[in-house]
Amino acid sequence: MNRSEFEELELQVQQSDLPLKSYLQQIGVSYSTYHYWRKKCSAEKDSLKQELAPISFKQPTAELTLGEQVPQGVALLFPNGLRAHFGSGSEKLLMELLTHSLEGGHV
Repeated sequence: MNRSEFEELELQVQQSDLPLKSYLQQIGVSYSTYHYWRKKCSAEKDSLKQELAPISFKQPTAELTLGEQVPQGVALLFPNGLRAHFGSGSEKLLMELLTHSLEGGHV
């Protein structure tokens, strides 16, 4: 059995009026095989789910020492430590991308 065959089986089970074990027995699929694929596919779906991370925009509060430079533009700091820096002038594009992604679009 592969993923697409399991997905088809799931549809058939949902449309059947029989209890799960009876239906599986009727079509020749073992109960353990069904649950193996069910668990495998749900684990894959869970790993694909993405959580939104909070984003905060802050102004620097500490005073700069002589020779220290303030980076221009926008930097996004992610919870895993990744930093994405967008140069000066990219603020509008970045806000459009963030807005689009929050509306369910893909970037």
